[in-house]
Amino acid sequence: MSLTARLGLAMAAAAAVSALLAGALTAPLLADASSDALRAPLGRQADLLSRLPLLALTGPRGEAVAERHDLEVGVVLPDGQPQGVAAVLTDAELADLEDGRRVSSTGTLDGRTVLVEARPGRGGGAVVLVADDSIADAAARGVRRRVLLALGVGLLAGLGAAWVLARRVARPLSQTAAAARRMADGERGVPLPDSSLPEVRDVTSALGSLDRALVGSEDRQRRFLLSVSHELRTPLTAVRGYAEALADGVVPPEETPEVGRTLGAEAARLERYVTDLLRLARLQVDGFSVEPRDTDLAPTLRAAVAAWGTATGEVEVVAEVEDALPLRTDPDRVRQVLDALVDNATRVCSPGDRVVVAGRRVDTGVRLEVRDSGPGLTDDDLAVAFDPGVLHEKYADSGSVRRAGSHGIGLAVVRQLVAALGGTVNAAHAREGGAAFVVDLPEAAQPTAAGSSSEMTAERRLDT
Repeated sequence: MSLTARLGLAMAAAAAVSALLAGALTAPLLADASSDALRAPLGRQADLLSRLPLLALTGPRGEAVAERHDLEVGVVLPDGQPQGVAAVLTDAELADLEDGRRVSSTGTLDGRTVLVEARPGRGGGAVVLVADDSIADAAARGVRRRVLLALGVGLLAGLGAAWVLARRVARPLSQTAAAARRMADGERGVPLPDSSLPEVRDVTSALGSLDRALVGSEDRQRRFLLSVSHELRTPLTAVRGYAEALADGVVPPEETPEVGRTLGAEAARLERYVTDLLRLARLQVDGFSVEPRDTDLAPTLRAAVAAWGTATGEVEVVAEVEDALPLRTDPDRVRQVLDALVDNATRVCSPGDRVVVAGRRVDTGVRLEVRDSGPGLTDDDLAVAFDPGVLHEKYADSGSVRRAGSHGIGLAVVRQLVAALGGTVNAAHAREGGAAFVVDLPEAAQPTAAGSSSEMTAERRLDT
């Protein structure tokens, strides 16, 4: 059932219940009001007739008076004997009249329920007037019919107003839902409805923010893929050119080893790009397993330094590691993080630069640092260091030494790995003059969703 129908039915039900309650409360009030409306003139007539002599109200003269005023008239004689319709009075009411008090009551006369108004006479006795209660009932029924008609008209008007209001509330929500479906189909910049309702405005505002975020995200992905495609084409062109030269026999024998090394280097570049892309895709889609266990990270850091010190002969890789770094974590994933950070640092460093791999205990657990003396990062760069392709695109045509770096895919993988280990990673300025990446791993790792954006915070200066 649509929201419009539900709101309309709810409002209609509220209007119907209100009408029923009003009718139920009004019915007895209408009956009392009709009786009072009939009794008031009856009492005034009794007051007038009580001023006449009782003899004028008995016999033929009394009948003439009753016929002329369309009344049923009776008297109580001075000796206390009721005459005519005065027989409806009870002994207590007769006693009240004898004592000079008025009587307003209801009684039964000839099987009919009647209203009774009696007044003491001037020379004794009393005048008694009665009116059939059915007259009041008929008047009450007429009033009830008019009231019910008014309630019915009000109910119909309420139903119409409820339907209009329900459509007014639901229309912008339906339009917002239609806009969301268009966005889901890939359309961007979808116009959103305006509404005077704050809740609806909140929904449309949030959807508009989502639309803008999707536009930005898809634009970054598009530019990133274009950049990656361009970079993949470069080594592919070299591999293809040398392969054709080898096939055509135009490469002299003495140059064959050099051509082989070039092909190997270009193939390694391609493998590195493809591996980073696969890692990023796997982490974003399927995630990966983390197996925490009690371990000492100091040997893990030293092993990473030893491996990279051998692989990067022109860039010095050194360790600043405490003797022991006990922690419950996954050492294999920590080594993955270190390899990615050292690889990123060595790519941008020039011969003679230095990369420091540090590890020490802190109050919250273990802090790992990978610092370098390379070109470093600006304050603006720190905020986007973990966004794939942003730094690469920024420096692609600048001629900077940072152009030698990767597409930032490796840093995106690092962010997600550290998040899965329950830690945080920050980009900062290193005291060696280059960039520093600081990984804080907690004592009791609480793995989080890989790639949480909350893990990408930037420190402006590393003080330790």
